[in-house]
Amino acid sequence: MSHTYMVWVIAGPAGCGKTTVAEFLSKELDAPYVEGDSLHSPENIHKMSVGIALTDEDREPWLRKIVPETIHAIKARSKPEEPHYGVVTCSALKKKYRDAIRASARELRERHGLSVGVRFLFMSIDEEVLLERVRGRQGHYMKESMVSSQIRILELPTLSEIDSVFLDVTGKMPEEVNKLAKTAVLSLP
Repeated sequence: MSHTYMVWVIAGPAGCGKTTVAEFLSKELDAPYVEGDSLHSPENIHKMSVGIALTDEDREPWLRKIVPETIHAIKARSKPEEPHYGVVTCSALKKKYRDAIRASARELRERHGLSVGVRFLFMSIDEEVLLERVRGRQGHYMKESMVSSQIRILELPTLSEIDSVFLDVTGKMPEEVNKLAKTAVLSLP
Protein backbone atom coordinates (compact mmCIF):
# COMPACT_ATOMS: atom_id res chain seq x y z
CA MET A 1 0.00 0.00 0.00
CA SER A 2 1.36 3.41 -0.95
CA HIS A 3 1.02 6.42 1.32
CA THR A 4 1.12 10.13 0.76
CA TYR A 5 3.60 11.79 3.11
CA MET A 6 2.86 15.40 4.00
CA VAL A 7 5.61 17.52 5.56
CA TRP A 8 4.50 20.72 7.27
CA VAL A 9 7.42 23.14 7.55
CA ILE A 10 6.95 25.71 10.31
CA ALA A 11 9.09 28.57 9.03
CA GLY A 12 10.25 32.05 10.00
CA PRO A 13 13.14 33.86 11.67
CA ALA A 14 14.64 32.91 15.04
CA GLY A 15 12.36 33.81 17.92
CA CYS A 16 9.08 33.88 15.97
CA GLY A 17 7.69 30.86 17.83
CA LYS A 18 8.37 28.03 15.38
CA THR A 19 9.21 25.47 18.06
CA THR A 20 6.22 26.35 20.23
CA VAL A 21 3.83 26.06 17.28
CA ALA A 22 5.47 22.89 15.93
CA GLU A 23 5.26 21.16 19.32
CA PHE A 24 1.60 22.19 19.62
CA LEU A 25 0.76 20.95 16.11
CA SER A 26 2.62 17.72 16.73
CA LYS A 27 0.48 17.00 19.79
CA GLU A 28 -2.80 18.28 18.32
CA LEU A 29 -2.44 16.41 15.06
CA ASP A 30 -0.57 13.39 16.45
CA ALA A 31 2.25 13.95 13.98
CA PRO A 32 5.97 13.43 14.62
CA TYR A 33 7.98 16.60 15.15
CA VAL A 34 11.53 17.16 13.89
CA GLU A 35 13.52 20.10 15.28
CA GLY A 36 15.16 21.44 12.13
CA ASP A 37 18.00 23.04 14.09
CA SER A 38 19.11 19.54 15.13
CA LEU A 39 19.81 18.74 11.47
CA HIS A 40 22.51 21.40 11.13
CA SER A 41 26.09 20.19 10.84
CA PRO A 42 28.41 20.79 13.82
CA GLU A 43 30.25 23.30 11.63
CA ASN A 44 27.08 25.30 11.00
CA ILE A 45 26.17 25.28 14.69
CA HIS A 46 29.65 26.49 15.59
CA LYS A 47 29.48 29.30 13.05
CA MET A 48 26.13 30.49 14.34
CA SER A 49 27.19 30.20 17.99
CA VAL A 50 30.07 32.62 17.36
CA GLY A 51 27.87 35.03 15.42
CA ILE A 52 28.86 34.11 11.86
CA ALA A 53 25.94 34.09 9.44
CA LEU A 54 25.58 30.97 7.34
CA THR A 55 26.10 31.22 3.61
CA ASP A 56 23.76 29.67 1.08
CA GLU A 57 26.40 26.96 0.57
CA ASP A 58 26.40 26.24 4.32
CA ARG A 59 22.63 25.86 4.29
CA GLU A 60 22.32 23.62 1.23
CA PRO A 61 23.05 20.23 2.88
CA TRP A 62 20.84 21.19 5.83
CA LEU A 63 17.93 22.13 3.58
CA ARG A 64 18.27 18.83 1.69
CA LYS A 65 17.80 16.94 5.01
CA ILE A 66 14.53 18.62 6.03
CA VAL A 67 12.08 16.47 4.04
CA PRO A 68 13.88 13.08 4.17
CA GLU A 69 14.45 13.30 7.92
CA THR A 70 10.82 14.23 8.53
CA ILE A 71 9.64 11.33 6.36
CA HIS A 72 11.98 9.04 8.29
CA ALA A 73 10.28 10.20 11.52
CA ILE A 74 6.85 9.63 9.98
CA LYS A 75 7.75 6.11 8.84
CA ALA A 76 9.23 5.27 12.25
CA ARG A 77 5.99 6.23 13.95
CA SER A 78 3.16 5.58 11.51
CA LYS A 79 0.98 2.54 11.30
CA PRO A 80 -0.69 1.73 7.98
CA GLU A 81 -4.00 3.29 9.00
CA GLU A 82 -2.51 6.49 10.46
CA PRO A 83 -2.18 9.79 8.63
CA HIS A 84 1.32 10.08 7.23
CA TYR A 85 2.32 13.61 8.05
CA GLY A 86 4.99 15.30 10.10
CA VAL A 87 5.97 18.71 11.40
CA VAL A 88 9.45 20.21 11.08
CA THR A 89 10.90 23.60 11.97
CA CYS A 90 13.13 25.39 9.47
CA SER A 91 13.71 29.10 9.03
CA ALA A 92 13.23 28.84 5.21
CA LEU A 93 14.00 32.56 5.02
CA LYS A 94 14.49 32.87 1.26
CA LYS A 95 12.35 31.62 -1.58
CA LYS A 96 15.33 29.67 -2.91
CA TYR A 97 15.58 27.85 0.44
CA ARG A 98 11.90 26.90 0.24
CA ASP A 99 12.50 25.87 -3.37
CA ALA A 100 15.38 23.63 -2.21
CA ILE A 101 13.03 21.94 0.26
CA ARG A 102 10.44 21.51 -2.50
CA ALA A 103 13.15 20.06 -4.77
CA SER A 104 14.08 17.56 -2.07
CA ALA A 105 10.47 16.34 -1.97
CA ARG A 106 10.37 16.19 -5.77
CA GLU A 107 13.57 14.12 -5.77
CA LEU A 108 12.01 11.62 -3.35
CA ARG A 109 9.01 11.33 -5.68
CA GLU A 110 11.12 10.89 -8.80
CA ARG A 111 13.91 8.66 -7.47
CA HIS A 112 12.05 6.61 -4.88
CA GLY A 113 8.45 6.73 -6.04
CA LEU A 114 7.25 8.27 -2.78
CA SER A 115 4.17 10.44 -2.77
CA VAL A 116 5.47 13.49 -0.88
CA GLY A 117 3.95 16.90 -0.33
CA VAL A 118 5.41 19.93 1.43
CA ARG A 119 3.48 22.82 2.93
CA PHE A 120 4.89 25.92 4.63
CA LEU A 121 3.45 27.88 7.54
CA PHE A 122 5.54 31.03 7.54
CA MET A 123 5.44 32.97 10.81
CA SER A 124 6.47 36.58 11.19
CA ILE A 125 6.67 38.95 14.14
CA ASP A 126 8.07 42.40 14.91
CA GLU A 127 11.90 42.48 14.91
CA GLU A 128 12.10 43.97 18.42
CA VAL A 129 10.07 41.05 19.77
CA LEU A 130 12.38 38.62 17.97
CA LEU A 131 15.42 40.27 19.55
CA GLU A 132 13.85 40.21 23.00
CA ARG A 133 12.96 36.53 22.71
CA VAL A 134 16.41 35.53 21.47
CA ARG A 135 18.04 37.51 24.31
CA GLY A 136 15.96 35.51 26.79
CA ARG A 137 16.96 32.07 25.46
CA GLN A 138 19.22 29.92 27.57
CA GLY A 139 21.66 27.50 25.93
CA HIS A 140 20.65 28.15 22.32
CA TYR A 141 23.35 28.82 19.75
CA MET A 142 21.38 31.52 17.92
CA LYS A 143 22.62 34.89 19.11
CA GLU A 144 20.95 38.29 18.97
CA SER A 145 23.24 39.49 16.17
CA MET A 146 22.03 36.65 13.98
CA VAL A 147 18.42 37.87 14.11
CA SER A 148 19.37 41.04 12.24
CA SER A 149 21.13 38.99 9.56
CA GLN A 150 18.02 36.82 9.19
CA ILE A 151 15.80 39.89 8.83
CA ARG A 152 18.16 41.31 6.16
CA ILE A 153 17.84 38.23 3.94
CA LEU A 154 14.17 37.51 4.68
CA GLU A 155 11.94 36.96 1.64
CA LEU A 156 8.32 36.52 2.67
CA PRO A 157 6.31 33.96 0.68
CA THR A 158 4.56 35.43 -2.34
CA LEU A 159 1.14 34.60 -3.73
CA SER A 160 2.83 32.36 -6.30
CA GLU A 161 3.92 30.06 -3.47
CA ILE A 162 0.54 28.34 -3.26
CA ASP A 163 1.86 25.76 -0.79
CA SER A 164 2.53 28.50 1.77
CA VAL A 165 0.45 30.30 4.37
CA PHE A 166 1.68 33.50 6.03
CA LEU A 167 0.86 34.12 9.70
CA ASP A 168 1.72 37.43 11.39
CA VAL A 169 1.90 36.64 15.10
CA THR A 170 2.79 40.15 16.29
CA GLY A 171 0.92 41.00 19.50
CA LYS A 172 -0.80 37.62 19.75
CA MET A 173 -0.78 35.35 22.80
CA PRO A 174 0.66 31.83 22.35
CA GLU A 175 -2.77 30.18 22.63
CA GLU A 176 -4.14 32.39 19.85
CA VAL A 177 -1.07 31.75 17.69
CA ASN A 178 -1.47 27.99 18.15
CA LYS A 179 -5.15 28.13 17.19
CA LEU A 180 -4.40 30.26 14.11
CA ALA A 181 -1.53 27.95 13.14
CA LYS A 182 -3.71 24.84 13.36
CA THR A 183 -6.42 26.49 11.26
CA ALA A 184 -3.82 27.63 8.72
CA VAL A 185 -2.16 24.23 8.42
CA LEU A 186 -5.47 22.44 8.02
CA SER A 187 -6.48 24.94 5.31
CA LEU A 188 -3.56 23.98 3.07
CA PRO A 189 -4.68 21.62 0.27
